[in-house]
Amino acid sequence: MRRADLEQDQWEERTGILNIPTRLIRWFSGTFTTVWLILIGISSYSSVTTLRGESWDAQAVGIITAGAANIGFALPVAYVLTEVIDMVFGSWYRQRTRERARAEGLKAGKQAGMHEQQERWMQWLDRQRQAEENGLPFDEPPPSLNGENSTEE
Repeated sequence: MRRADLEQDQWEERTGILNIPTRLIRWFSGTFTTVWLILIGISSYSSVTTLRGESWDAQAVGIITAGAANIGFALPVAYVLTEVIDMVFGSWYRQRTRERARAEGLKAGKQAGMHEQQERWMQWLDRQRQAEENGLPFDEPPPSLNGENSTEE
């Protein structure tokens, strides 16, 4: 399997009953918890004001009952928010990540090319010095920028 296919598969891998992308499980959990807590706060406040004057155990049961019903609403809201946020920011993030990886690859390739060019020049200079030390003529042309010896003198 090609690396691009493997990366695509990992990016799109989904899990669970709601078929949430595995890379978004933390976002989904945080969104769900936030939405649920907001709904529990609202419904608890509403329940307490409605049950004003009742005993504390009746108020507690009212709060728990109101909070439990919010799971059914918080779950789809969190799912939709997670998917919408992924659609909006996910493509931007993937594009940014690809561009950054491409730029780093180009930089690494440029550095490797510069190192190779420097090595060719160092080897050429060593051969030139050896020829001079041995009193031999040295007519090898210097390396060119494209990696081959130039034919110009």
